Amino acid sequence: MSQPRILVVYKKDAYQQYLQEQQDPHLLRLLRRRQPDVLDMQRAHTIHEEAMEAVTHALRRIGVAFDLAYRADLKVTRRYDLVVSVGGDGTFLQAARSVSRTPIIGVNSDPQRSEAVFCAANAKSFRRLCEQALAGKLPELRLWRLQIALNGRLWPVRVLNDVLAVHDDPATMSRYRLKIGSREEAQKSSGLWVSTAAGSSSAVLAAGGRQLPWSAKAFQYRPRELYRGRLSRCRLTGGVLHPPAHVRLTWLMRRGVAFIDGPHVRIPLRFADHLDISLSSQDPLRVLGARGR
Repeated sequence: MSQPRILVVYKKDAYQQYLQEQQDPHLLRLLRRRQPDVLDMQRAHTIHEEAMEAVTHALRRIGVAFDLAYRADLKVTRRYDLVVSVGGDGTFLQAARSVSRTPIIGVNSDPQRSEAVFCAANAKSFRRLCEQALAGKLPELRLWRLQIALNGRLWPVRVLNDVLAVHDDPATMSRYRLKIGSREEAQKSSGLWVSTAAGSSSAVLAAGGRQLPWSAKAFQYRPRELYRGRLSRCRLTGGVLHPPAHVRLTWLMRRGVAFIDGPHVRIPLRFADHLDISLSSQDPLRVLGARGR
C-alpha cells in the first residue's frame, strides 16, 4: 500500500500576524509597555507554536507524508487520506471547506483560550488519535452541510456552520422577502441566520433558535432582531426544516452580503437577488473523534 498523505491546515495567531509580520506600531508600543493583553497575545502565540511543533513531530514519528497549508491560502490540488486542522473552530471551518469525502480531525492548539468544539485532539493526544484515525479505529461523526444557490447558480462552497444574510453596514436594517414552502413575507431585521445542526449551538441559538443533535439531518432559520410594528406582522420567525425544504431569500436593498461560516467567505447581494439555501444530501463532512452534541 502507498504511504498515507496528510494535509495539515494551520492558523496564524494574532501575535504572528499583527506584531511579527505586519509590525503594527500601536501593538508594538503596547508590547514595549508590557500591556497585559498584548503579553497574553504573546503567550498564546508561544502555546500555538508549541502545538504546531507537537503535531509535525508526531507525524514524523508516525512516518507519514504531510503537507502544511496556511488556512487563508488553502488550495487543495491533490488527494489526501486525512486532513488535520490546527487551531480552533475558525481553522476547522476553513479546512472543512476544502474537504469533500476526506475525513478530518481537529487539534485544539490552545484549550485554555479556545472552545474548539469540533476538535477531538490537543497537542498531547494528537499522535495517539492520529494513529487510530489512520488505522480506521477512530469513531466518525457525519455532519450535514448546507448548499447555496445564488440566482439559480449553485455556489461551490458548502456550509458547515451557518449563513448570515445581512446588510454590509451593521447599523443598517436589512430588508428582504423570505419564502419557505408556500409561505412568503417581507421582513425587516438585523439579518437572517440559516444554520446546520452542527452550527445550532452558536449564533442561531443566541438569536433564539434550537440546539439540535449534530448528526441531525435538519437545518433551521431565524431572523435576527426581527422588527415588529404596525405594518410588520411577521409569522416566519424561525423553525427547524428537513429535506427537501429550502429557504429562499430575495434581497430588497442595494447592498448586502451573505457570510459563510464566519467573516472570511462572503457572497455579495444586490437588489432582487435570490438566495436559495437547503441541506446538501451529498458528502457529509466526516469528522473523526468528535463526540457531537
